[in-house]
Amino acid sequence: MFAVLIQSFQFLLVIAVAYLFKRGSILKSTDGLILQKIILYLTLPATIVVGFNGVTVEPILFIMVALGLLSNILLITFGGFLWRKKTAPQQALMMFSQAGYNIGNFTIPFVQGFFPAAIPYIGSFDMGNALMLFGGSPVIVDRMTRQDHSSAGYLSRIIKLFKSPSFTAYIFMFLLALLGIVLPDPLVSVFQLFSSGNAFLSMFMVGLYLEITVDRVSLRRVRYLLTVRYLLAVLVAAGFYLLLPLPELVRVSLVLVALAPIGTVSTINMIIYGNPRSFSSFLSSVSIIFSLILMTLSLLLIM
Repeated sequence: MFAVLIQSFQFLLVIAVAYLFKRGSILKSTDGLILQKIILYLTLPATIVVGFNGVTVEPILFIMVALGLLSNILLITFGGFLWRKKTAPQQALMMFSQAGYNIGNFTIPFVQGFFPAAIPYIGSFDMGNALMLFGGSPVIVDRMTRQDHSSAGYLSRIIKLFKSPSFTAYIFMFLLALLGIVLPDPLVSVFQLFSSGNAFLSMFMVGLYLEITVDRVSLRRVRYLLTVRYLLAVLVAAGFYLLLPLPELVRVSLVLVALAPIGTVSTINMIIYGNPRSFSSFLSSVSIIFSLILMTLSLLLIM
């Protein structure tokens, strides 16, 4: 329990320091792009390699992939139904705000310090999550909002998926696990060197991107969107933990991913589908703070 509180406090401290660096003009929001590339191409793939190395492929991992797909489909469809009478950009906003999880840059860094054994399960869920973020979700949004932003063919979507280093790392390590190949310790130690900075860099990037200024009208809309998201998230998390006949660690992993913040790709899609960049960034920033609090509370209740 104490370890969870310490971890959460450390994350908040790093986020706060990064935000103060930005406010003090020591760094700029655009500097977050550099950190994002370091995380995307180095520290996150290294964390995935370390977390998946030596894992035995079990049916549970395929179940996690399926749950990542299914939860996104259900939540994005529900969001579209809820705001079906709104304008197309507003309906898309609701849909993208309800589905899509920030797992690579938030949930994995959150657990890697004290729940490293959960990374294969969370990563498997993220594979299904990524399939939706990079392809499935925009297709559903287009059909429900009668827009055409996802006209790219299936081959283009697959290529886009594999342009994501983290998704490629998932697939590579999954294939190694299927073949029973375990990377040697000297090689793993190199990946551990890079993965050790993942949590710090991820939270520092969050602080640089953090936006806490918005007008009152937008604030009311953010409050509504996040209230719906986290009410549904709590229900989904409770269902995962209480109803699924899975091992304890797997159910805890599902609770954490269900409470994860809005995915970065979802935020980008909100902008692509006609919503203001400042509003979408603020919505994403607030969801990170809410998720950190709820994930911490959930672990305190479970442990």
